[in-house]
Amino acid sequence: MTVEPATTAEKMGTGYSEHPDPSLAAEECVRAALGDRIPSEEDLVFVFPTIDYEPHAFLEAAERHAYPARVVGCTSFAGFTRDKQVSRGCVATYLPANGGSFGVAAVNPLGNDVFGAAKRVAEVALERCGEVHPHSVLLVLSDGLAGDQREIVRGTYAVTGAKVPLVGGAAGENLTLQNTYQFAEGRVMTNGVVAVWINTPHRLGVGVRHGWHPLGRPQIVTRASRNIVYELDGRPAVEAYFEERGAELLNHKSIGGQVMNHPFGVAVDSGRYEIRHIMNRVEDSLVLFGYVGEGAVVRVMESDCDDLLGAAALAAGDALAGLDTPPRGALVFSCTARVPLLGDRLPSEIAAVSDGLGGCPAAGFFTFGEFARVTGTTGFHNATVAVLAF
Repeated sequence: MTVEPATTAEKMGTGYSEHPDPSLAAEECVRAALGDRIPSEEDLVFVFPTIDYEPHAFLEAAERHAYPARVVGCTSFAGFTRDKQVSRGCVATYLPANGGSFGVAAVNPLGNDVFGAAKRVAEVALERCGEVHPHSVLLVLSDGLAGDQREIVRGTYAVTGAKVPLVGGAAGENLTLQNTYQFAEGRVMTNGVVAVWINTPHRLGVGVRHGWHPLGRPQIVTRASRNIVYELDGRPAVEAYFEERGAELLNHKSIGGQVMNHPFGVAVDSGRYEIRHIMNRVEDSLVLFGYVGEGAVVRVMESDCDDLLGAAALAAGDALAGLDTPPRGALVFSCTARVPLLGDRLPSEIAAVSDGLGGCPAAGFFTFGEFARVTGTTGFHNATVAVLAF
């Protein structure tokens, strides 16, 4: 049987703007994403602005120009489309319902009960999705500074179970680590989580790869709290980490630049690794971007540009394999940490995803952590590419 390619009306649309005015930037990127199509109230428009814009003015303009489609999104470290890297500006994607349905919900603030907030937002999104189709994915956008992002995965899993995949990203900003913003239900949130339950008559594809490989032997986290690792195998974490790398600690005050290309890989049940970047040190302890529990098995990891870009292509291939129709487009969630690692080759990452999906539209943003779970109960990542193909 011959499968016809997706029509222009069915495909996802992408747009961007680098205009400094929030209202004009929102108008430009949304209009570009829509093209000459008229949205319906069943459709969605995703927006990923950098932190440079006044968020209320940006959202008001985005909603006005996307109407009657609903607008969801969050701030980013940077955004991208197949044709443009946007370091300061905004990216928009238009996703026609195409016979499916979207349930949108938001909770703000997350507060101290991240698990409970994630569970509630997933429940409401499922309820609002309305008509039930045989294929579903839950997309989440969270405050990237909201504590243990693993609780987002656990809370949503209490609703999705093992059969509904999870994908999304943690909102970012320009590395001041002060505030991120999330957008949904006409609201601007600073400590929220947005959930979009997607039901469709056709299969959706989720792919997740990182391109990192073990360098050192396995080590056990013997003392940790939140995102700080104090001991590995009963030894001071800084000492054990650098010894395993076979490298000398050159700067005793700040090690962030020395460790960017050698994060930890946390072993998970699938036999793969979830990456945790090391931000810095506090005395003899390591500060991670993401939580790691005591008893976790970790390994020092390494990679290079070719492997990182190859992982993006593999993630696209995995997402494509999950589809039963030609791809209409892809939302891509890539980590802020990959930006300096890829350097001048950064545009090749989104190109690899788009090419892996037959050249279909693709866009997304650089996150403060990626969500992706196809099987199992884990699914929070650093330095990783997650792809949702429609």
